[in-house]
Amino acid sequence: MAGWSGIKPTAFVKVVEADLKEKRNQIAAEALQMVVSGSPVDTGAYRGNHRVSVDVEDLGADEGLSGENTQATISAGLAVIAQANQPYQAVMVQNNIAYGEDLENGHSKEQAPQGVYRPALAHIRAKHGDS
Repeated sequence: MAGWSGIKPTAFVKVVEADLKEKRNQIAAEALQMVVSGSPVDTGAYRGNHRVSVDVEDLGADEGLSGENTQATISAGLAVIAQANQPYQAVMVQNNIAYGEDLENGHSKEQAPQGVYRPALAHIRAKHGDS
């Protein structure tokens, strides 16, 4: 095979897997930052309840949580993303607050008329491809 010159295919697989892990974590971090910063704020509970998990859903929500400290929410999520160190792990960003679906359907007409996750996903798809 031209171009391999004694390099084992398994070496190529390790490079691809490392690149995949890096790209997945980059996209997850970008998505997290977009949904947190794009969240409408009344009490801050919605903004503070964006949760990140790896390979399992985090079904928790804390209605009393304040999302005043946007960086704390992002930092907590980034710490979880950093734990995704295998290439084929699923990283999930979600918000389980009771009124989250209403917000996603445009309930916050002034702060997030198109929702929060929908515009973030559209941006990610446009930037990184829809594959």
